Amino acid sequence: MSAVEKTRAGRVRAGLTFAVIASLIGLSSAPVTAAPATTFAVVVPIVAVQSGSELLTADELTAATTPGGIWHELSSAAITHGATIAVDSRIIASITALGDDNPAVVAAWLSEVTDAAPLYLPWGNADPLVLASFAASYRVSTIALSKISDIPAGDFVGWPTGSAGTNRSLPRLGTLGFSSLIVDDVAFPDAVGTFSANTTNQIRSAVAPGSTVSPQSIAAEIRRTSSGNTVIALPRNPRDIDALRATVFLDALFAGPPAATRFRPVAIEEVGQISARDVPPDALQILARQHRLDRIVSSIAADPSVISTPRLRRFCVLAGMVGQDGFSSSVRSYVRSSETYDEFISFTVGADFTVLADSAELPLTVSNSTASDITVVATINAVSGIVSIANPQQTITVPAGASAQVSVPMVSVANGKTSLRATLTTVDGVPVSEPVYVAIDVQAEWEGLTLLAFIVVVSTILSIGIVRTVRDRRARS
Repeated sequence: MSAVEKTRAGRVRAGLTFAVIASLIGLSSAPVTAAPATTFAVVVPIVAVQSGSELLTADELTAATTPGGIWHELSSAAITHGATIAVDSRIIASITALGDDNPAVVAAWLSEVTDAAPLYLPWGNADPLVLASFAASYRVSTIALSKISDIPAGDFVGWPTGSAGTNRSLPRLGTLGFSSLIVDDVAFPDAVGTFSANTTNQIRSAVAPGSTVSPQSIAAEIRRTSSGNTVIALPRNPRDIDALRATVFLDALFAGPPAATRFRPVAIEEVGQISARDVPPDALQILARQHRLDRIVSSIAADPSVISTPRLRRFCVLAGMVGQDGFSSSVRSYVRSSETYDEFISFTVGADFTVLADSAELPLTVSNSTASDITVVATINAVSGIVSIANPQQTITVPAGASAQVSVPMVSVANGKTSLRATLTTVDGVPVSEPVYVAIDVQAEWEGLTLLAFIVVVSTILSIGIVRTVRDRRARS
């Protein structure tokens, strides 16, 4: 072996020896890659609780946005720690509706939240998959949501509950205008950028009103077990959040590193498949039927939105409660109170009527409380054969914010007491109002008796006068 070959062989043996030693002591010639830093992308929902009113009052808004109020505390903590706010568009619409009467504290809170670039949720944080579950003509698009809340249609971000929707309804969201969603890893196991449903449940146990679980201990556990960019969501149900406990949790979560990053919703095309859980199909079907009825009945108004807007707002609040305890009973209660539309158009009934003739016209008043003309069909029927109504149906247009009268011609068939049943329907026969019953007392013979009595009285007076005149003349003669 030549000297050069010996030198080369020595270098090879030295290189192999160094590689073995390096592998034993953990050294490597390859560059060392540091583990990714842990960051938290936290979404903090600010959602109005369900209430009987369509819009929130000035007092309700003031209580929630004043220091110490739930929305003020949540938004302040979120802004302080760099979390992302997701705000219910019902809140924004309620503030906007106050106009110049908006309290200063409410206006200041809205300005602060707006500057934080929040995500805008559908009215009542409605589950978008419920909005997409109807036949095509009855689905609720982001354009429809924009009309009831004044939020631009392109700004809405949906937050599915995970308790509604199918893989058939999921693709419809894009056609309805939704471009991104806030989703969890259980209902949407294929998506990237989901929040952990298990972690949210842990947080709920610590921030719920009356909880005895330490928010700091839950925050410490999440910090200890998290790595990389961890997506975290506080509970979407406002009744599951105590503002003070939630603030303590966020303070503990961001006590030093890790840092906060902006929460990014998942794009529709990256959501994948849905695995819905605890779906209440009966209640959803009942809610869907009522929504379709609302859309049909709204056509009685020249401007259908005077009916469809308040009904859609109430519907959306319920659509945000899917999966919550009491959802089914809330739906049944809502439908019982919404099957008729008396708050928009109704009969105004006065005192009972007495009929003293063989024929008469009964006046009934129909009142319209909306800002649009409404056309309905008034149907009046007798509940017995005491009276006969030749023309029981009349189409009537009631001006906006006014009343109109319906004259009901009827013929007396017999004497006695009875009732008339009055209803309002659409021109296609869909009921609009609850039946109204008008009591009438038919005393048709009194017309003849009254006339006879009048003749008798007049004749008597004339007879007495004649007799006195004759007597006076005889006396003078």
